[in-house]
Amino acid sequence: MKYVVKILVKLLVTFIVFTPVFVQASNVNPFDLFENHGSVMLLIDTKSGDIVGANKAAVHFYGYPREKLLSMNINAINTLSPSEISDEMAAAQNQKRHYFIFTHRLADGTFKNVEVYSYPYMMNNKETLFSIIHNITPRIQAENTLRQRNLWIQTILLTGSLIVLIFSAVLIRALNKIKSVHKALEEKNVQAQNLFSNMQEGFALHEIICNERGEPIDYRFLDTNKAFEAMTSLKSEAIKDKTVLEVLPETEDYWIEKYGQVALSGQPLHFENYSKEMGKYFSVNVFSPEKGKFATLISDITTQVLSKEAIAREKNILERILEDTLAGYWDWNLVDHTEYLSPGFKKMLGYEDDELPNSPETWQRLIYAEDLPGTLECFKQHVDSLGKIPFYNEVRYRHKDGSTVWVICAGHVLEWDDENKPLRMVGCHIDITESKKLEQSLDEERERFKMTMLSMGDGVISVDINGRIKIMNAVAEKLTGWTGADACGKPFEEVFNIISEQTRLRCDSPIQRVFDTGQIVAMDNHTLLMTRDGREIPVEDSAAPIKDKEGNIKGAVLVFRDFTEKKEKLEQIKYLSFHDQLTGLYNRRFFEEELKRLDTSSNWPLTLVMLDVNGLKLINDAFGHVMGDRILQRAANLMRTVCRTGDIIARIGGDEFVILLPRTSSKEAACILEQIIEVLPEEQDESVHLSISYGWATKETSDVMFSDIFKAAEDHMYRQKLSESRSMRYKTIDSIIKTLYEKTLLEKQHAEHVSQLCRSLALAMKLDSDDVRELETAGLVHDIGKIAIDLSILDKPSKLSDEERSEIQRHPEIGYQIVRAINEFTRLAEYILAHHERWDGAGYPRGLKGEEIPVGARIMAIADAYDAMTSERPYRKALSKEAAMEELKKNAGTQFDPDMIYVFDKVIFKDGRDNKWELEPKN
Repeated sequence: MKYVVKILVKLLVTFIVFTPVFVQASNVNPFDLFENHGSVMLLIDTKSGDIVGANKAAVHFYGYPREKLLSMNINAINTLSPSEISDEMAAAQNQKRHYFIFTHRLADGTFKNVEVYSYPYMMNNKETLFSIIHNITPRIQAENTLRQRNLWIQTILLTGSLIVLIFSAVLIRALNKIKSVHKALEEKNVQAQNLFSNMQEGFALHEIICNERGEPIDYRFLDTNKAFEAMTSLKSEAIKDKTVLEVLPETEDYWIEKYGQVALSGQPLHFENYSKEMGKYFSVNVFSPEKGKFATLISDITTQVLSKEAIAREKNILERILEDTLAGYWDWNLVDHTEYLSPGFKKMLGYEDDELPNSPETWQRLIYAEDLPGTLECFKQHVDSLGKIPFYNEVRYRHKDGSTVWVICAGHVLEWDDENKPLRMVGCHIDITESKKLEQSLDEERERFKMTMLSMGDGVISVDINGRIKIMNAVAEKLTGWTGADACGKPFEEVFNIISEQTRLRCDSPIQRVFDTGQIVAMDNHTLLMTRDGREIPVEDSAAPIKDKEGNIKGAVLVFRDFTEKKEKLEQIKYLSFHDQLTGLYNRRFFEEELKRLDTSSNWPLTLVMLDVNGLKLINDAFGHVMGDRILQRAANLMRTVCRTGDIIARIGGDEFVILLPRTSSKEAACILEQIIEVLPEEQDESVHLSISYGWATKETSDVMFSDIFKAAEDHMYRQKLSESRSMRYKTIDSIIKTLYEKTLLEKQHAEHVSQLCRSLALAMKLDSDDVRELETAGLVHDIGKIAIDLSILDKPSKLSDEERSEIQRHPEIGYQIVRAINEFTRLAEYILAHHERWDGAGYPRGLKGEEIPVGARIMAIADAYDAMTSERPYRKALSKEAAMEELKKNAGTQFDPDMIYVFDKVIFKDGRDNKWELEPKN
């Protein structure tokens, strides 16, 4: 680039010489070109550094009035030291260098990055430097933004702007040489014309066309150069003297309006715009050499505009990325101690962009005072190591609302001078407040986890990736016999030594299995832990890997517990799952499993015996379930005593048992059952008779289904049960009555008296003989249900409580259930159930009323009440017959059948006192 500039400068000198020819040809005033050109231009005295010339663009850029600017020295603008400025001016004057990048100070105190093209120039016999200045601050900022995203995108977009500057320099140079070259105008005309034709900027001279109202409506092409033709694709010979609407009919109105404004007002104008007709962006400098005409200098800036747009997009993307990642960036000029702080950085601290100045003092004021020295020390190390030591800090800033913002501050020096002094440094700030909170939370969680682990009820051992113990809790110490201090650093297998309970061989290490598989593993059953002091403890455990966030295994943790108590419970559960809890025999589940196992040819003949305890329900109703359970236990003991080892005895229902007899014929099974019958009397109880019905069937071949064997044995058993059950029930009822009478003598006397009274009243009512006998029997057993009532209630001398009364009122239902077990006693059972019902329906248990109450129950109720009143009781004395009868009559029609009371009165007092049915006097 610099070589190209050097060549172009030589061309400029030639152009300066021949400029009058160009001027004459184009009728353009060169001083107008200098004054109205859009580039900033200065003339600087090489000896004093005074500014001796400046165009409008310079006045506008620096912000000083022209008189003030022309009275200033370049030292007041350039931020370099006077000696450095002098050295740079000497380099330009001696033509060692023509291109420079400086930082210039403007009138408002701001600083701008500028690029300067500077050439020696004699002005009125005074040595000066002609300098063309471009503001490259936006470009530098864009470069900084892009460079941060992709090493801060390091592409400088110069393109056609350089050509504009060079041509502008030519024009200014020409202004200062016009007087000295008049004599050579004619002879250099051809050369100047060639230069005009081959200059890089497009030039065109136009004439404005107005309507009758003086409004611009079109313009005519008068002259163009080759660069104009190249940029617009419009040939000079094709467009000369034609209007723009003839050449480009779709030309936008704003081109005509802007050019008309300059041509009619004489005010120069610089603008950039887009031409739809040509599909390009142009930078245009336009001025009016005379009223009604205007000259344009155009540059094709399409590439620059598109590049700027790309840079803007990239900058916008970068800003968005930084905002989305809670980040901001900074650009620190270490030479002039200025620093750009991005809006994202300010936003993360709660500030708008305009609330905080862009300076190092800003962040140094907001950072925690305790964190600033460390940050500056880190910067020093980074600089001293020439960037080898990274600049990285995690520091705290104060948010606008007073809260703390944790930030990662990282950066890098990008530019160094020849003495390795840092010139420029860029970096970013990333908000890690949430990460810090999470980190703190994780630290707290980790500490809680550690404390939880140490206080767990199970043993916990944690190991590193090498299988060496790091942590043991108190339970692990107790179970292994090792202290945490002794075990720390030891191989896991040395401390946790486990063997198989069955083989006594050492078990594989669960930790090693975790490392091998990367999965959670559980220890095998029947594992024993060999403690440090030689004890053997059944244990169960599981081990799991400890992984980092990438999934790499960093260690493992084992959780284990003493399995002794649980093992015993499991064995107990296993026992209960296959055994009947009451009898200790196998249960139905075990029987069904064993049947599958034993039903093979090696066990044939296989005999199945079905057994049933007769009258169990009757026993439960009469004596309670405790007695029923005792009967079942006696039956189980009987079978257990007779059967052989290997025989399977199981209780499969409430009163049902089965015996599986492997390799036992039907004849052999009959012998075993005969032994059961022989031993049966030894299991008898004085109060309750034990009776067992049984049947059997034998499977000898495979063509017989065992379900058929089961049915055959069951049928056999039920046939025997039918023959024995009736006898068994009578024996049981006899036992119940006997037991009840043994509980209290009064019940025996009362039953006999009620039986006699029922017979007398039945005869008086002329019932048939069967009904009389039935009522006589019913009277004997009417209170049989009291067998289940506690004796303390039956003999209580004081008034019964509500609860006790409810208990004693159960005896009719209990008696009903006992007696109805005998089919012949079905009607008798109904009498027992209803003998406490009342004529008015207020009785119990069913609240029957009047004729709904069975006749036998009504007779039994009168006999029961009369005997109760005329008999001694613990809680009262006996009433006389007369008094008792009066009481019955009083309750006739409410409690008792009134017709039966009338008959009963005659039974008791027939023919005065000598009724043959009169009962013997009661003691």
